[in-house]
Formats: sequence, C-alpha cells, structure tokens
Amino acid sequence: MEFISERTAYTLISDTIVKAGVSLFNAVKYIYLVGDKDFYNINVRDIFKITLKNITDTTALSNTGLKLDRDRCREMNSPEYERVLSLMVYSFAVRLPLLKEVKTPSGSLSDKQIKTIYDMVISKGAGNFENIITDDFEETRRMVKLGRAVPAYDAEWYKSYIYGFVPELASVNNRNMFLLGCCDILFTLFYGALEEELEALLNKLSGT
Repeated sequence: MEFISERTAYTLISDTIVKAGVSLFNAVKYIYLVGDKDFYNINVRDIFKITLKNITDTTALSNTGLKLDRDRCREMNSPEYERVLSLMVYSFAVRLPLLKEVKTPSGSLSDKQIKTIYDMVISKGAGNFENIITDDFEETRRMVKLGRAVPAYDAEWYKSYIYGFVPELASVNNRNMFLLGCCDILFTLFYGALEEELEALLNKLSGT
C-alpha cells in the first residue's frame, strides 16, 4: 500500500491500536464500577454505547459522571491486573495480518508493512505475559495467506488471566459474574469496531 509518508502512517495505525487497548481497559473498569452499588442506577448499555462510539477516545467514559474510585475498584489496582492493558494491546497486535484483507485503490498492506506496524505496537508496551494469549502473529499471517478463517476475537484470554492471576475477580459472586459476562459481549463488539476503525484509517491514509 502506498502512503505519502509511511512512517506517519505506521505511527497513526500503531497509536490507534494502543489507544483502543487503553479504551477497552478503561471500559472494563467502568463496568466493574457499575457492578458495585451503581448496578441498579446506571444502565450498562450506556457504557457500551459510549465506548463503541469512539474506541480511541480514552476519556469518553469520564463524561458519564462516574468516577473510577480506587477503593471501589481496588481489585483492579494491583500490579497483576495492570498487566491486562499490555495484554489487551497485544491481543489486537497479533491480529494485524488481517489488515492484508483490506483493499484500497492503492492496494493492500504488504507483509513487511504489517510487520513494521506490529513491531511498533510491541515497542509501545504490548506483551504476552505467561503466553496467556494463544493467538500468534506468524500463525495469523499464515492463516490469512492460506485463506483460512481466523477465529473470532473473544474474551477467553482475559478470563484465563483473571482466573490465574487475579483471584479476587475470579471468585463466584454477582459482581464478578456481571463483569465477566459483560466482557464476553464487549470484547467481540469492540474488536469489530476496531476493524472498522482501522479500515477507515487505511483508506484515509491511502488518499481514498
């Protein structure tokens, strides 16, 4: 794919992925907050609606009037939970080869271009702690090249991490079950919105 400035294009694409990770990370915290004493006062659909409207706006949910109280979200303030952000960004990065399927009048991204973007995202802090995420960049690239369907994005890796490293969020109670149930839906919808965002960005950057 041809760009006026490849470096600028790579930076914008990688920044979009990182911001999306931050936005999803924040959305999950707000859902957990709502699952506390605001459960019957705040409609969780509003959290979904605001988050999905602009997935790169990392502060959009602050407009709800809700405040991420450290005490009410203390289970998400541990170093173990903070790793989730890096994992979220990584989970998006390993699926970058799917961008090869985006066609613009100036062509599609080459393997080299996609790898460059992937490396930039990794350099910005994305990582796969304890190989929690089973998806792999090279395997995804191979599947795309062979025309094989890549499994849908879901929250299974997130739940696996929670069960293994954040036991406070894994115990069976209403609030935790509410959180994990919402994540099952949100993660899939969020990734679909990210795909649309990246496709629109590629078309813009290629001048179409």
